[in-house]
Amino acid sequence: MAGVAVYETAVYHVMEEMNAVLACHLPDRNIEEYELHANAMLAGRGKWRSVMRDTRITIMKDVLAVLKGPSARNLRAFGMIVEKAAISPDDPVEHAYEQISDRFDKFLRRKYIRNNEQQRGLLIVDKSRYEDTLQALAREYRTGGTRWGNLRNLAEVPLFVDSKASRLIQLADLVAYALWRRYEKNDMEFLTPIVTAFDQDGGIYHGLYHKKGLEGVCDCAACASRRFYS
Repeated sequence: MAGVAVYETAVYHVMEEMNAVLACHLPDRNIEEYELHANAMLAGRGKWRSVMRDTRITIMKDVLAVLKGPSARNLRAFGMIVEKAAISPDDPVEHAYEQISDRFDKFLRRKYIRNNEQQRGLLIVDKSRYEDTLQALAREYRTGGTRWGNLRNLAEVPLFVDSKASRLIQLADLVAYALWRRYEKNDMEFLTPIVTAFDQDGGIYHGLYHKKGLEGVCDCAACASRRFYS
């Protein structure tokens, strides 16, 4: 599960940077018709059928590079990787959602403590079959908190939108794909260039969480940062 935190005044600029990537690689096309969805882009489905695979891959990488571009200071990435066996019989989706909600809340709280910058966050989530479950969890977190405490910096329960309508949801989808390639296929091609975009403080990646089994030592950025600085 992945997300991107964007400061409200930077939303327009981030979307414009993403659209500029599409306009560069797809000149003379209506870029609004092209949804940045990793599965469709890789498979060459829909509008992407007429785009060469190498170009599709380049677009994915260049859009992810927005996380390190001109708007980087107003962007943070979050990624939750949960191995099912590590939390069985609990639901990995619920576990990841609790983690990402709590870590986003703590990110906002840290900004207030460090910079006296009071912010309220809004979660906007891609529509999926988990919508009812996540809405119920969000209400539970607001009244009873998560297992790590109350969420005090979220303005509302999550809002669900169709990914076709939101470039930022599409950016989060590409981040999720980069994580999947790293943790499922041990392919770091997409993740390595953006790994420092994940929320971190004091050398520890708070915005990158890997729940793994007890066997073996993981050398990913999330796990390694905790071993080194804890």
